[in-house]
Amino acid sequence: MPEATLNGARVVYDVAGSGPPCIVLHGGLGFDHGYMRDALRDLEDVNTFVYVDQRGNGLSERVPIETITIPQLAADVEALREHLGHDRIGVCGHSYGGFVALEYATTYPDRCSHLVLADTSPGAFEPTPEELSERGDDSWVTPEVRAALELMSVMPGDDEEMESKLPLLAPAYLYQAEAAELADVLEQTVVDAAALRQGFVALAGWSVVDRLSAISAPTLVVCGRHDLQTTPECSKRLATAIGRAELVWFESSAHFPWFDERDAFEATLRRWLSRHPSSVP
Repeated sequence: MPEATLNGARVVYDVAGSGPPCIVLHGGLGFDHGYMRDALRDLEDVNTFVYVDQRGNGLSERVPIETITIPQLAADVEALREHLGHDRIGVCGHSYGGFVALEYATTYPDRCSHLVLADTSPGAFEPTPEELSERGDDSWVTPEVRAALELMSVMPGDDEEMESKLPLLAPAYLYQAEAAELADVLEQTVVDAAALRQGFVALAGWSVVDRLSAISAPTLVVCGRHDLQTTPECSKRLATAIGRAELVWFESSAHFPWFDERDAFEATLRRWLSRHPSSVP
């Protein structure tokens, strides 16, 4: 895979598809871009996706851990845009990747052509009763899911422990799909426990809630109604505050809609991305 030195860090990326360019940002942190390739592989005819292992993650260079911050990760996206030679570029972020995408779109609004935010959040805020009403019924949360959530609250001490935990966490991320489907994909992930821990350090105190109006790009916000991590009121807040945003709920999905409702997820993104072919000059 190609690589680039972005703000002093060697970052690995891969390019696939045709059409307007769009940088794809994985979540975690502590993961790589592979699971996002699985999410978008059938949409590579409508956008040229640039799948990135963010600094300190996946196959990218291990950097001083304190350099992994949300503003720095967004600055790396801007450096990658320059490296690729695009005047403007779309950004697609899932979960933690959505935090970085939001930081990028609010810091470099003139460089962001279109924005896809999947199951993510603008940071800490006090939800309104109307926003809270968007949460799905939690009667589906089984003891297995509760055990996964409890396990999720304990940070792994090293990569081996993180790898062993991943299959056990899958039930908390899915509403109707088999946990083994997600576990199989995550088993291929190059994990980094230190990056995962630093991700939460970097997230503390971060928010773009007061900057969302700065986003001028057309934006698609999607979310599983039963997401237990970046819960639906987060997506509601994003879609309400971003001027050119469209919100789509997936009623039978949790944190990974393309596992729970792949056909609906792909159809939604295809429709929206196809409507914005002129977003990039």
